[in-house]
Amino acid sequence: MGRWSARLADPFLVFAGIEPGSRVLDVGCGTGTISLALATRGATTVGVDVSESYLDGARRLRSHPRVTYEHGDATDLRYASDSFDACVSALVIDVIPEVELVAAEMRRVTRPGGVVACCTFDFWGGFAVLDLVLDSGAVLDEGIRTLRAQIKSRPIVWANGQADLWRKVGLVDVVEVPMVLSFDYADFEDYWSSFSTGPTRIAQHLTTMPADVRNEIEQHVRAGYLAGLPDGRRSFAVIVRAVRGTVP
Repeated sequence: MGRWSARLADPFLVFAGIEPGSRVLDVGCGTGTISLALATRGATTVGVDVSESYLDGARRLRSHPRVTYEHGDATDLRYASDSFDACVSALVIDVIPEVELVAAEMRRVTRPGGVVACCTFDFWGGFAVLDLVLDSGAVLDEGIRTLRAQIKSRPIVWANGQADLWRKVGLVDVVEVPMVLSFDYADFEDYWSSFSTGPTRIAQHLTTMPADVRNEIEQHVRAGYLAGLPDGRRSFAVIVRAVRGTVP
């Protein structure tokens, strides 16, 4: 989903309401899209991620005088309590099993009065762009059926799931909103490659299955993408759910 993080950065950070001059921690920064966007808005940012390869990419592609990229575990942040004016995390909390630990750590390192904000895809009801792959694959492959259940069964990706978690860890003035993005693809190959390659869970599963099953799934997905029309550009509306809360 890295190709869409830049499009998400502006509405997410406007919603978070982080002031220029703030010291901000970006948890699960990946290759640095949100960290860089924060810096260009005047924040001094620390981006932390458990993946050294992502951090290498961030330092190479998205360096900025106000950004520092550091290795760290979102469930056990090494920073002192009240170290930051704000803490954010984008499109990562849904893949971390210990979401309550992550939320509690984000709250802990943020000073009283500071903002803690997060966003994730609405995998349950607002992610048709992936449902086409998951639902087609689930008909033919037990592994994809299991993966679909794992993705959709976590309350954190449901409406108000993040808000409930934010309140549970003691944040106040909690607000969760849907944001609609447009995912655009030049043709089927552009669409298919975004799910069949890279570090995502669905791509990792597709690359390990028998070639004949993978090819059959691809043909079913192609038929759904084309819908009887010539190959070409398609656009999917995707819902991202964003939450913010304040440290009391």
